[in-house]
Amino acid sequence: MKRLYFVVEGFTEREFVNKSLLPYFVSKGIYDVRAVEITTSKGHKGGFVNFQHLKNDVDNFLKSEKDIIVTTFVDFFRIPSSVPKYNQLITKPNIDDKLELLESGMFESINDYRFLPYIQKHEFEALLFSAKEGFELMYDDNRIVEELSAVINQYDNPEDINTRPEFAPSKRLINILDKRGEKYDKVAEGNLIAEEIGIELIMSKCPRFKNWIEKLEILVKA
Repeated sequence: MKRLYFVVEGFTEREFVNKSLLPYFVSKGIYDVRAVEITTSKGHKGGFVNFQHLKNDVDNFLKSEKDIIVTTFVDFFRIPSSVPKYNQLITKPNIDDKLELLESGMFESINDYRFLPYIQKHEFEALLFSAKEGFELMYDDNRIVEELSAVINQYDNPEDINTRPEFAPSKRLINILDKRGEKYDKVAEGNLIAEEIGIELIMSKCPRFKNWIEKLEILVKA
């Protein structure tokens, strides 16, 4: 059984791996799962501002041991232009094709079969719109829950929520809360909402996310 490493954008994603993905993988018999924030400079971690930072971390993990699978968990929203093949995005009108293009560039740059790059379609908050139960747990104001539920009802696939940058999942969440005098705590609230929904339900609603998780399970057990 191989070790599974997630190189993540920040603390929110690290907590998501530890609180939601780790229990899921443990249920599948995969126990050695770790999340590490991108090293941005000596003594500092967090933030995806330069592809070279991510590449350095991935290369170091792959060199450190043989029985390991390394993946990434970063958002497409505001992804740095230093990611390989970024300048070719204009040739791909479809968002899924753009993601596949960038992931292929990342894979070719690392050049190791033990590396599975993954870019979250739009951003982490898309996953929170998989079901209203998480919002019902977090917010007592029924008007907030109703507005957030209305967004859920508009999309069969929460990964598609992002018609324009100002309508990104996090922006929708922040704007709805702001109108009611509430603030969104990305780390705490985002992960509590995700935990309440559960990975199985998120996977049932988010096919791209599901495909990534299932690929990881196969790679780790191979």
